[in-house]
Amino acid sequence: MAGMDGTDGAARPGAGLSAHPTWMEIDGGALRANLAAIRRLAGPGVRVIASIKANAYGHGAVPVARILEAAGVEMLATGSFAEASAIRAAGVSTPILMLAGALPEAMGALAAAGTVPTVYDMAGARAAAAAGTEARPVPVFVKVDIGLGRVGVGLDRAEAFVAAAGALPGLRIDGLYTHLSFKDESGKAWAAERLDLFYALLRALRARGIEIPETQALASSALLAGWRDECTAVCPGHILYGVSPLDGVDAAARGFAPVLAAVRSRIVHLADHSGGPPPGAGGYHARRRSRRAAVIPCGYNDGCRPPAPGRTAEVLFRGRRLPAIGHSLEHLAFDVPDDVEIAVGDAVCVLGGEGPGRISLEEFAAWRDCPPLDCAMSLSARMPVRPAAARTAP
Repeated sequence: MAGMDGTDGAARPGAGLSAHPTWMEIDGGALRANLAAIRRLAGPGVRVIASIKANAYGHGAVPVARILEAAGVEMLATGSFAEASAIRAAGVSTPILMLAGALPEAMGALAAAGTVPTVYDMAGARAAAAAGTEARPVPVFVKVDIGLGRVGVGLDRAEAFVAAAGALPGLRIDGLYTHLSFKDESGKAWAAERLDLFYALLRALRARGIEIPETQALASSALLAGWRDECTAVCPGHILYGVSPLDGVDAAARGFAPVLAAVRSRIVHLADHSGGPPPGAGGYHARRRSRRAAVIPCGYNDGCRPPAPGRTAEVLFRGRRLPAIGHSLEHLAFDVPDDVEIAVGDAVCVLGGEGPGRISLEEFAAWRDCPPLDCAMSLSARMPVRPAAARTAP
C-alpha cells in the first residue's frame, strides 16, 4: 500500500515524505465483517445503531461512518455534534442519533442539522418541540436510566415522561433506549435484573397505547455474552471495532477482528553512537544496547505513551521486533542491531502490522498497563487515518 505521502512504505530520503509522517490504518473489511457478526448475534430483523462516539472509539468517525453506510447500517450514534457535522459534510446520509448530553438550547441546532436529538427531561423535550411543527414534528429518542446512574430519565418517571413528551405538538418520539455495560459475572447478573425492568416499561407503554418504533437496550457486553431481547435494535461499540468489553473474553475467539490494523511512522533520524556515550550511559543511552538508534515522530502527542515501569515497548520493522529505548512528546527512539538494514524514510510499525511479529492492541496496552480501549482512545484524532491494504512489511 502507498504511504500517506504516496510512497510505497519503504521510501528513502527525498521521496516526498510528509512533514509528520505518522498515520493510522483501519481495516474496512474487518469492520464490515464485525457488523455482519453483530447481525448474526442480534438475530433476524434487529436493526443496528452503530456507536461511533468518541471519534469512532479512536478509529476515525468519518472513515468509519462511510464504511458503515456502504455496509447498510441503519443508524449511527455519537455524542459529538462536531463529529456529526463532519460526517454530514463528508456526504454520509445515514440517520445520526445524538446521544444524551446536550443542553435544551441546543435542540434546535441538532434538529436543523438533520440529526436525531436525545431528550430525558421536559426542558429538552419542549425545546425540541419548539423547533418543529405539528405538521413536521422533530423526531427524538428518549434515554432512560435504568440503573447505570449516568444520564437519562429515571425509571420511576419514564412512563409518565414519555406520555407527556409524546403529547407535545412539534415532537415525535421515534425511539426509546437505555444503556448498561458489564465486565464480569457479577455485573452480568445485575444488568440482567435491571434490563427486565426496562422491558416491563416497554410493556407498560404498549398497554397505554404508546408504541415506540425503535427500542434498544443491548450493546457489546450483552451481545458478546449471547443475549437477545425483545427490542428492535442493538447499539454495539467495542465489538464493532474488534475489542472485547468482557474480562477474560477474547473478541477474536468470538469472530471479531481488530479494525485498527496499524499505526505506522517513518524514520526521521538514524544515529551511529559508536563514537559517543556507551550503551547504558545517561539519557536514551540508558536503554540502548546497539551502536545505532532510530527515531520516529510518534510520541505522547500522537498517543504513543511510554511503557509502565519494568516494561519494554517494541516496534515492528520488516517482521522483526526492535525494543523502544525512549519516548518523548514528539518522538520514539528504538534500538537498531547491527544486522538490521535500515534507513531514514523507512516505515516502522508501532502497533498492528502483519505476520507473527504483529503487535496487537492488547499487547500495546499491556506494555502501558492500561485497557486496550484507553490506548485506542489516546490515538483518537491524533493522526491521519488511511485504509489498510495487503503489504509485506514492516
